[in-house]
Amino acid sequence: MALHFKIITPLRTALEADVVSIHLLSAEGEMEILPGHTDIIAAVGNGELTYRTTAGQSSSLFIGGGFLQVEGDDAMLVTDTALEDADIDTTSIETAIAKAQEALKNSSSVLSREEQTYLEASIAKQLAILDYNKLRRRR
Repeated sequence: MALHFKIITPLRTALEADVVSIHLLSAEGEMEILPGHTDIIAAVGNGELTYRTTAGQSSSLFIGGGFLQVEGDDAMLVTDTALEDADIDTTSIETAIAKAQEALKNSSSVLSREEQTYLEASIAKQLAILDYNKLRRRR
């Protein structure tokens, strides 16, 4: 028994595979989806998603926030970010973090609350990507 799993971002279908397990961080904590899981829609947070294919291969991606829907034998994750290890450029990420932190520091009186919140969320996501990358390198 397997789940047909699809990860969709605004730019592409990042993954489409038959899997026997999915492990990810939901908004309420860690979650594992196995074949036969009850139908669910769950908010997903930034972090590592691991899955095991029907061929027994385990793989991992960094995913940004989004929503996971499980319905019958189908699971679909809609997210703004889905990155494999090779997609992560730590130098670019560190530069983006520094620029966002500088913008927050120097423009806090000029930025709207929405702009400040956007920059803070962007920094948090970039830091999560770096954490994921460090974790993957240690394995």
